[in-house]
Amino acid sequence: MSGVSSSSYTVSAMFSRAHKLRRQAEHAKANGDHNAAMGAFHAALSAFTQLEDYPGSAKVLAELAELHLAAGDYAAAVDLRRQEVERVPGDPDALTGLGYAQWFNGSPADAEVTFDHALNRDRKAAHALAGRGQIRADLGDYADALPDLDHALDLGITADDETSVRSARALALAGLGRFDEAESELGAALDGDPNSPRSLLRAGRIAMMAGRLDQARDQLRRALQVPQSAGPLIVQTARRILAMLDD
Repeated sequence: MSGVSSSSYTVSAMFSRAHKLRRQAEHAKANGDHNAAMGAFHAALSAFTQLEDYPGSAKVLAELAELHLAAGDYAAAVDLRRQEVERVPGDPDALTGLGYAQWFNGSPADAEVTFDHALNRDRKAAHALAGRGQIRADLGDYADALPDLDHALDLGITADDETSVRSARALALAGLGRFDEAESELGAALDGDPNSPRSLLRAGRIAMMAGRLDQARDQLRRALQVPQSAGPLIVQTARRILAMLDD
């Protein structure tokens, strides 16, 4: 076998191993074996990096970031998503992933800027529109939030995204004084997931806007009682509003 053929064979075998490791990681993740998935993804990342396969490395980094988000390690998710963006600069999906990691880690302003970058690359990136619209609603920029949220719904989003988008849309409508529409939209959101901490927080804010303070306290306390899967900002905001209501 010639040197060139031998080299080609070695590279081919390395690619095969990298993809095999990634499949093993995905299988472990699907079966709920977090540790096995982490180990296989890290091995796959090492293989793709050695091959200088940047798209392959980026996909594995995205998977690792999602595992860390699910485990509540938001800072690690941000770091992994930044590495992903370095591998595929300007990729709207990578930028969107970074935006969500930044948001869940407690930096909504940074996340909004990152979503802006993603949407500059792809104005129909529904997941980025959903994220930016929610952040704008949460920060009180109600008039600018609604077009993003409406556009995301029109483009089509996942069921999980739809629940959060509708509760953000309810908050924006309430902030604009459109309470009847807000209550209808909030009902649709809570029907989709009655235990969503993000939607419960928004429900508490809407009740407070409407002057229903006891209901606001109840919803905010419920937001603090359910498992937290969207980062520390929910807890901090709910506690701050409760303290203000009880002052």
